[in-house]
Amino acid sequence: MNFTMLLRLLENISAIAVISLILGQLDYFRNIVYGKNNWMRVLILSALFGLLSVIGTEHGIRINDALANTRIVGAVVGGLIGGPVVGFISGVIGGIHRYSIGGFTAAACAISTVMAGLFGGMVSTKINLFRLKWYHIVLVGVTAELIQKVMVLLIARPFSAALELEIKIAIPTTLVTVIGLLIFTRIFLNMKMIQDQSGAQGANLALSIASQTLPHLRTGLNLDSAEKTAEIIREIARVDAVAITDREKLLSARGNVLENHLDKEALCAQVAKSVLSQNAVVHHEKDLAAPRSLRLKTVIGAPLCHHNQPIGTLQFYLKSSSFSTYQTNLNLLDGLAKLLSVQIELAEIEYHTKMRQQAEVNALQAQINPHFLFNTLGTIMSYCRTDPEQARNLIGNLSDIFRRNLKSKGNYHSLQEELDGITSYLEIEKVRFANRLKVNMEVDESLLTRKLPILTLQPIIENAIHHGLFPKVSDCLLTIRVEKYGDEVKICIEDNGVGISEERLAEIWNHHSQGIGLSNVHQRLQSIYGKEYGLQIQSKLGAGTIVSFAAPLSDS
Repeated sequence: MNFTMLLRLLENISAIAVISLILGQLDYFRNIVYGKNNWMRVLILSALFGLLSVIGTEHGIRINDALANTRIVGAVVGGLIGGPVVGFISGVIGGIHRYSIGGFTAAACAISTVMAGLFGGMVSTKINLFRLKWYHIVLVGVTAELIQKVMVLLIARPFSAALELEIKIAIPTTLVTVIGLLIFTRIFLNMKMIQDQSGAQGANLALSIASQTLPHLRTGLNLDSAEKTAEIIREIARVDAVAITDREKLLSARGNVLENHLDKEALCAQVAKSVLSQNAVVHHEKDLAAPRSLRLKTVIGAPLCHHNQPIGTLQFYLKSSSFSTYQTNLNLLDGLAKLLSVQIELAEIEYHTKMRQQAEVNALQAQINPHFLFNTLGTIMSYCRTDPEQARNLIGNLSDIFRRNLKSKGNYHSLQEELDGITSYLEIEKVRFANRLKVNMEVDESLLTRKLPILTLQPIIENAIHHGLFPKVSDCLLTIRVEKYGDEVKICIEDNGVGISEERLAEIWNHHSQGIGLSNVHQRLQSIYGKEYGLQIQSKLGAGTIVSFAAPLSDS
């Protein structure tokens, strides 16, 4: 084996590898190699790998009116990276160049270069570059060299000269081709890792911004939320300026390049109009009507949508026009706009949920069961003659219930306030039950200052009275138990009434029950404290029911 030739060829392949390493550090090049496949990508990759094939030829070694070179490495790698079309065009470029140099193997080498590039592309359709093992690459290199040597022996004349040439260069060229392919595939695999890491960093950046803006966007897209959101984005994304608009006006501009600009409203409106008209990510460069004093190179904007309809825009203002910076910020802007749009929709859903729950709470507050009212008034009338003192107590308890319903404000009150209201209600029910009802209250007094959502206990107790105990003839017992349970307060309402059937329980859990009592309490507890909270119901027909729930200890 000619070791001098081997070393010369290895120097050649090393020079090409260094060029590839340098190109691999450029975001633009990585985006082309691993970006969306289109005609621009095909042309650029074909020209690049065709050039590498030409360099391989130019640095070849002259042997008997022929060349020993690394030409087919560029064509084969082009096929492996870009597919059959790129491999074919790269081979054509390298082949034409080789043919122009001349020599008795010119035609054979030109044809074999095209075939080798096409072969590399066909391999890529069967096995993705990133799934190729080292032995696959060795096999590809040996096969490509075999194609070239067979073509030389078939086409080059005289045959004896072609045979003598291949005997001299067969081993060195095959080894260098295999080594070159191993080097190049490793280079491009590393480029892919860098690209993936860059994408992961961008995704983490977007998620970090989204997590910090979420609390502010809970109120929807408005002046206050836009101000705080724009500042968070500018600080984390490190762009020169950020603007957020609605459909008509600028909501917030952050960054000196915009904040100090007198006509920032008009400038942002111009970008917003373009974005909203297309409902897509747009960029402005030469057509941007911005004063030269701003020194802006690029402005990119993306729509903020609500139910797929644009309601505003997110805009980045950049002083740099480099492709890598632009592409990174473009991807970040697009992802952020989509995340913020989702947050805005979630904010509306949360708002409507709270409004619905508040409406149900208001309904509960205003809800005085007509039967309860009429029965209570009837009881009072009957006692007016026989027991005026009892009638007066009943009127006092009834007025206390009305007064509490009318004056109650806010979403929380203390356990003491909740129990005071329940006491008035139970005093009336005891009289109506004609001494059939006994109430047992086991309350840890250290918990009386703890805050609970309003109307948490009353609907549960009313349900126990009317549906559990009222149908019972005698010995009706209602137990209200409040105790500390770790870092939580645990509340149980237990009755020895008629119980709840499985069908009725299923209706309650599926929210098909009549009224908004137990279902409302259960949903509010889960909405406020989390899905792990809510009502727990244990019931047995004829034996009674236990309704319990826990809530975090809180004084506020």
